[in-house]
Amino acid sequence: ASRRKAPGGRGAVVAVLDTGVAYRTLGPHRRAPDLRFFARGYDFVDGDRYPLDLNGHGTHIAGTIAEATNNGIGAAGIAYRARIMPVRTLDARGAGDAVTISRGIRFAVRHHADVINLSLEFGPYIRASDVPDLLAAIRYARRRRVFVTGVAGNEAASELPYPARAGGVTAVAATTENGCHAE
Repeated sequence: ASRRKAPGGRGAVVAVLDTGVAYRTLGPHRRAPDLRFFARGYDFVDGDRYPLDLNGHGTHIAGTIAEATNNGIGAAGIAYRARIMPVRTLDARGAGDAVTISRGIRFAVRHHADVINLSLEFGPYIRASDVPDLLAAIRYARRRRVFVTGVAGNEAASELPYPARAGGVTAVAATTENGCHAE
């Protein structure tokens, strides 16, 4: 957003590769009331154009990124005017595989995402040789100047998990207010 000199992420497209996002009302699904701006996404789990969230995690992540401000609902997103591109690569249990995630990364790049958020992690036993498609997709994104973020992990492992461990991915972690490891 800073290169656009626009407040709150306005003009940026952030692809959220996750369990989907509550981006629209459709059947039993309801749009999250504090998410406003969206770009076209895709559901790589069900193979359709409706990447609706069946878990809640993807919507939570999208909210952390782009929840609206000054509306009396929830919190404020860090890039509150960014457009969220929902890309469902994880199933309703939050499980996914490297090939599906790779397809989602390539989709996001081809559809002009500025940022790809990967709030997902593989187990500590996964090595680079286990996820070649994922690493190739990340390189593809970086060559096209897409900023890629990945979670440092929830398991307090001694090593970063993939995809955060991959070259060109900015790992994101939480700390307490005193700079200590968060639980």
